Amino acid sequence: MRVTACLVVLLWGLVVAYDSQKEKDEEDEISKLTEDFELLEEPMPVLLLPGFASSRLRAYSSTKCPGNMLRFDLNDDVWLDVAMVLGAKWCFLHCMSLNPVNQSDPTHPRCRIRPDQGLDAISQLNPGVVTGPLSVVWKRLIDLLLNMGFIPEKTLLVAPYDFRLAPMQLESRDHYFTKLRQKIENAVESDNRNFVKRHPGMKNHVVSRGLMVIGHSMGNNIFRYFEKWIKYSMGVTAGKEWLATYINTFIAVGAPILGAQFSLQAAVSGLTFGLPITEYDARKMGLGYSSYGMVLPADPSHEDKRHSLLNNENRKAPIPVSSIVFPNGTEKAYNPSEGVWGLDIWKDIQEFDPWATYIQSYIINLYQSDPVINFEDSWRRPDVQNVYCVYGVNRKTPVSFKFIYPENGWENDWDTKEVIYEDHNRVYSDSGEEIFKYDPTRTNSGDGTVSYFSLSWCHTWMEERINITRIPQKDMYQQDEILLMRDTTIQDYVSTEIRTDQEYDTFFEERHLEPNGEIRSTAVWELDDIDHRAVIMEPVFLEQMSHQIHVQNNVVGKMEAQIEKMINTMISTISIFPKRGAAVVPTTDTECFWDYLHVKCAFPHVCGYYYKFGDYHLGMSCRLHKNHGSSIVLTEEDHKEVPCECMGGICYNGLCRYKSACKDSFLAPGLDAHWGRCTFAINGPDLDMLGHDTDTGAPPTSVMSATNASGKDEL
Repeated sequence: MRVTACLVVLLWGLVVAYDSQKEKDEEDEISKLTEDFELLEEPMPVLLLPGFASSRLRAYSSTKCPGNMLRFDLNDDVWLDVAMVLGAKWCFLHCMSLNPVNQSDPTHPRCRIRPDQGLDAISQLNPGVVTGPLSVVWKRLIDLLLNMGFIPEKTLLVAPYDFRLAPMQLESRDHYFTKLRQKIENAVESDNRNFVKRHPGMKNHVVSRGLMVIGHSMGNNIFRYFEKWIKYSMGVTAGKEWLATYINTFIAVGAPILGAQFSLQAAVSGLTFGLPITEYDARKMGLGYSSYGMVLPADPSHEDKRHSLLNNENRKAPIPVSSIVFPNGTEKAYNPSEGVWGLDIWKDIQEFDPWATYIQSYIINLYQSDPVINFEDSWRRPDVQNVYCVYGVNRKTPVSFKFIYPENGWENDWDTKEVIYEDHNRVYSDSGEEIFKYDPTRTNSGDGTVSYFSLSWCHTWMEERINITRIPQKDMYQQDEILLMRDTTIQDYVSTEIRTDQEYDTFFEERHLEPNGEIRSTAVWELDDIDHRAVIMEPVFLEQMSHQIHVQNNVVGKMEAQIEKMINTMISTISIFPKRGAAVVPTTDTECFWDYLHVKCAFPHVCGYYYKFGDYHLGMSCRLHKNHGSSIVLTEEDHKEVPCECMGGICYNGLCRYKSACKDSFLAPGLDAHWGRCTFAINGPDLDMLGHDTDTGAPPTSVMSATNASGKDEL
């Protein structure tokens, strides 16, 4: 007994030492990431939406474990209490389960658990070598945001939820989406950055800038439902207005847009989550988890050529997502449409597996009958201004499972006989048999959990014409190793890309002007060899995201002042796309940086691309023109020989935004908008010269938008 106790103490000491060193290393990494940025005094609020099993669940009742001295007391951690998993497994499994008929709390003994609240609810559920990355998905990101100046519960919000429940039940039991709406409204309405926006001829009114939502894994499916719920509960028009007011940016990290095959494994044979339990125990525990339906594999509901091109011309899942070997030896394969959502697989196995009826029941009652959303309709671009879709690629990822009912097995006990993986351009079984091999220049694999077929659907969220930047994942690289494609298409990309053994980060991005004058930007970031859970902790993601946060805070927070300044000084060198918290024109080489959205150096009138050996990222190659034998250089696009025409026939204090690039126009970085002098000679005598507020006679405080004769907002 003493030996055992000593071993436990020794093991615990090693765990503590390991965690302490790891935490110190992480703090050093976060410090390096934030040292280049100024502290944000009034940052845009950020909301974090965790994925499956990434919210702490606490006991809301006291539960005595039968036959054991251990117990769950009120407010104890349940998910994730590793000590209870090891010391009172039955009690842990019982409390984590739900009634498979109606997802109510388990009884005999009664055990009621609910999601914890606050940053700690998702930051680090139960740190240690036993749980590994399962419990620390959000810690680095939260540490980074806190170091950047975000304040918990004010500008840094989290929305934990009971990851066991379908969305409809989250609202009916916990009023989750109602509370989430209130949480967002409170944060945005208390945002000190709200400002008064004045239109010529109109009274002042307050315009809020909204917040940034960062979702990971199934948290993105929660956001999808929330967006639809807003429109359902408020009406489509009012819902769109609410989204435009309260949500500015959505960052989808590792989003299983077309589902994930692990949900089939969890529903049929059981998924252990890396815990020391059997697959049978895991399946029994998760039998009432109606949330699995959110990530069941699905085929695209409509065809999109871009998605097909990125997936070797496959419009639907390239191979069956599951197959069953029945007791009589027959085998049947199932695709997502008929097999999973058409219920074929559940009907076929229920003869041997009565538990399958529970799965059929929640698919029909909680998904196919949900009035808010059609889950089989593929996710279209979220209706917010800025959308980023970020995920890892080229990891060994399961894409199909073969299940077998063992001859002497227990009832409802299926074994996983075979797993088929995608890995780069290969698809093969766990026995080593190669299923098929794709053209290596055109194929990626998923992130270790979600297939590339599912992840890459967000390419359909972008416009046809995009910018592409691909950079090697290494400290030193040559200029010819960088792929830069501007105003191109996915067709051109897959036709010209040549993959090598190197690992890359690839940025697909576009920004366009909506008919109502709103600028919308969409980006897809594919990060080589980054795991599904690790992507949100990776330095490459944290660095890019922290930069985007600074850009958003400065672009949004200082947009009015910068455009006013730009206009008053004839702005050919004033940018509203600042770097590192400073909205000023670069005066040194180090202040120049790379603008991924436009695939060139920002401040193009001041900075240009001048590669030197030793540059290890694109921004280092951006340098001042004047220091490298060049005067201000404008691109051909900036000086097209076309007539200049002011958009909407409106002139702001002698300047206007042109409908397109024209002679003597300049590009305002970050806006995809060309500006220049407006004169009667260029635009005709009918141009509306807006220099003063018609109510007060004073110059307008804002020129971000103005109202034309049709009553529409113009930028």
